[in-house]
Amino acid sequence: MYYWFMLFLAIVTEVASTSFMKMATGSHPMVGYTLMALLISISYFFLSQAVRKIPLAIAYTMWEGLGLLLISLMSWHFFNEAFPPGKLIAMAALMTGMVLMNLGETLAKRQAKKEHQAEVQL
Repeated sequence: MYYWFMLFLAIVTEVASTSFMKMATGSHPMVGYTLMALLISISYFFLSQAVRKIPLAIAYTMWEGLGLLLISLMSWHFFNEAFPPGKLIAMAALMTGMVLMNLGETLAKRQAKKEHQAEVQL
């Protein structure tokens, strides 16, 4: 559970970091760039902790996928950016990909466990 919490923190800090990119282009660029750099560094630290037990492909997929999803929603809500139907379709495809990655990992673990049990019985 600890490693999933680290992944959650990595996603939250990555989303926060990206949101400060908007501030960096506005009236307070140094504050925005500083917060962006600090938070993305923290995000990578949390991600590195998460991949100690979570497979890298799964952790990175979740980090990027949920990060993109949340950033898109934040951009729409806080910055009044467009949210056309194409973006909704892309987000649905992204979420489908995340589910399939996790499902594939779960099925691979089950198969490996079955094969190991079969070897032990021989």
